Parts: sequence; structure tokens; C-alpha cells
Amino acid sequence: MFTPPKILVAMPSLKDGYFDRSVILLCEHNEGGAMGFVINSPSNTTVDDLLRELNLPARCRDEHIIMIGGPVQPELCWVVHSREYQGKSTTNIGEQLALSAAQEVLTSICDGQSPAFYLVGVGYAGWGPGQLEQEIEQDAWWLADIDVMSVFDHPSESRWDMVMKLLGLNPYTATTRRV
Repeated sequence: MFTPPKILVAMPSLKDGYFDRSVILLCEHNEGGAMGFVINSPSNTTVDDLLRELNLPARCRDEHIIMIGGPVQPELCWVVHSREYQGKSTTNIGEQLALSAAQEVLTSICDGQSPAFYLVGVGYAGWGPGQLEQEIEQDAWWLADIDVMSVFDHPSESRWDMVMKLLGLNPYTATTRRV
């Protein structure tokens, strides 16, 4: 049985310039720390641009916008996708989602073997042991156990507002007071 990934949402009180209004797909969270991907921070680059940069065949056109997944290892390119696609680099991160190296998935997409759902990004967000728990206690983040796929159904620019509303949290206050 898989533990579904959780959503980590930045609280209005978090004003660090990078993670303001962030929605993070939290893929790993244990005693060793936490790791996830910001899923509402679009770049100015499309998957098509990346395909050209990686010198992959131009057999496909893909205008999906690449997400900026976080400040750690911005050169790392990843794909979160539906689980029906399973490649050599694939790691399942729940019953519905998996994570794979970008070049492997993008090559498959160009070969017409696209996962039903995918999100491409660069970089990730990471926390050391106990760091995320401390930030949650300080009301910087809210850890939500919600249907991740429902979040992906919304455009990236509206995901923070949607998650806050879904959780019954007031986006205009600096506390986790329920509305």
C-alpha cells in the first residue's frame, strides 16, 4: 500500500520572497527530512524549449510550462506523472503518481507514449531533519492530506487560492485560524 503524497501550502505569514503563496507536492517526509516540488511557480520555459535544449527529436510539440520546483539543485529536471508510465528511473510516490528523470519521460512523450498526466519541473524544495516540523509549528506551512489530483486540475496560478479555500483557511490573515 502506498502513502499518498501530501500538499504543503505556504501560510499567509510566510513572507520569505521565494516560498510566498507556494503549493508544494510533498513527496518524502520522514525523520531524515522532507522533499517536494513547488507546483504553482511556472517558469518562462516550455517543454518544447527543453526538448530542443536536450537535443531530443522535434517529433512532438509540447507547450506545457515547466515549473520551478524549488531552490535546491535548479539544474535537476524531473517529471511527476501518472503511474501508468513506468520507466527505468521511475519511483512511485503514491497510488496515482510517480516521479521520473525528465529525459526518459520526455523521450517517451516524443515517441507518442505520453503519460495521461505529467508535470515537468526543475529544482526542488528540501528540509533537514525536524526543520519542516519546526516551520509548521511556527505557522509558516500547513500540511494537507487532500486529493493531489484535484489540485492539478486547476491552473498553476490559482492553486494556492484553491487549496486555501479547500482547507477552509483564510488567505488574508497571518494565522492558521479557521474561517
